[in-house]
Amino acid sequence: MFEIADIGLLTAILAGVISFLSPCVLPLVPGYVSFVAGRSVDELQVLSGRRERLAVLAMGVSFVLGFATVFMILGASATALGRLLLSYKQEANLIGGAVVITFGLFMTGVLRLRFLHMDYRWLDRLEGGGTPWLSYLLGVASRSAGRRVSVRCWAASSR
Repeated sequence: MFEIADIGLLTAILAGVISFLSPCVLPLVPGYVSFVAGRSVDELQVLSGRRERLAVLAMGVSFVLGFATVFMILGASATALGRLLLSYKQEANLIGGAVVITFGLFMTGVLRLRFLHMDYRWLDRLEGGGTPWLSYLLGVASRSAGRRVSVRCWAASSR
């Protein structure tokens, strides 16, 4: 029998599918899968042995564990951080305003900050991928950086 509590679960599943199929996520999937597996997309299409497929599956699980780590850290720290910011509300407003003004001056070219022009790509130095540790780190990095679409879907599904 269909219960009202199932609506939240169905909405969450639908939000996940929409998030995955969005134009800012779906094009990235082949590259992520290729890096996580340590093989090119062409090599992934012709995996023959069971052992090779299990290795790719293990890398995928490691990637998902990286995602889960970020979710757990955010969930555990959200309440504490919210309380801290609430207790220092005035100071947080002043600091936030200063940061916004600084970035505005930087974007208009009035203020030149060299550290904002630097780019450090440590991932380029790694050979291939295909290790559980690199898959885990990629999961952490991608979840930390790419939250825009999924946050909108969660917000819509939690109402």
